[in-house]
Amino acid sequence: MELKWLEDLLVLLEEKSVTRAAARRHVTQPAFSRRIRQLEGWLGVEIVDRSTKPVSFRQTGLALEEGVRDIVSRLYALRNSVHESQDQITFVAQHTLAISRFPSLIRKVKNSLPDPGYRVVTANYEQCESLFYNEADLLLCYQSAQRQYNFSHKAVRKLYLGKDRLIPVASRQLASQLGELSPRMAIPILMYQQGSFLSEALVGSCLPAVIRDYRVEVVCESAFSASLKAMVLADMGIAWLAGEIIEKELSEGAIVSLGSLLGETELDIVLYYRDEALPAQVGQIIAEFQEPALHL
Repeated sequence: MELKWLEDLLVLLEEKSVTRAAARRHVTQPAFSRRIRQLEGWLGVEIVDRSTKPVSFRQTGLALEEGVRDIVSRLYALRNSVHESQDQITFVAQHTLAISRFPSLIRKVKNSLPDPGYRVVTANYEQCESLFYNEADLLLCYQSAQRQYNFSHKAVRKLYLGKDRLIPVASRQLASQLGELSPRMAIPILMYQQGSFLSEALVGSCLPAVIRDYRVEVVCESAFSASLKAMVLADMGIAWLAGEIIEKELSEGAIVSLGSLLGETELDIVLYYRDEALPAQVGQIIAEFQEPALHL
């Protein structure tokens, strides 16, 4: 029996849809269904009634929820206790924030708390929620008007750490080659992977107007800001990059902002932490930043 099978069951009970549960677990629907069948085989009972559309739960499956949730919580609590015994604080951070905001954040923390060890786990927005709640003490992430986590059913708080902007930039050489941007002009775009947090932030703000006013030619897509930044510096196209990771290049003139023409997107930077059994050292970290914390 594998722990992920129990987690699959809990997500399925919450979503009441195999399709949504599989998406939330970041696996294909056939793979998710196979894991549910493996759990049923290990238990020796059927959990799901597959004769109905959509699928429904048999009474045995519903009766398992409380016990399974307790087992999963206890296992992660056991692992967390081992981490705490090693005096290590774990952060989960979105990839961009791991290189833009985390270094200054951890430098400030280390000045006040030099003793514990620190670990940062980087992930995309979709993975951060599970990583945070299952194995980390703090979550550093963006939130936008379109997307933010809903931890209302859990003892989680958040601190607001400030804002950043996604700024459309091009290398000085490319900007010179393009000249003055005019309507219906073809412009080379370096874009975030479709469906990603930063992609949706742009789709929900300035990107529709750019697509309306210009002939957008997507040169390359990437899930990582660092790779888009490297391609911008290689004169490959225009990309919306977080202001905090391009401050140096903007000030030195290696890249230029096209924000007045293509628009910028503002993002909040927030730090989440669990309010339950808060380790003393995590409490000290929280005290270093904003107070009071916001209840979710």
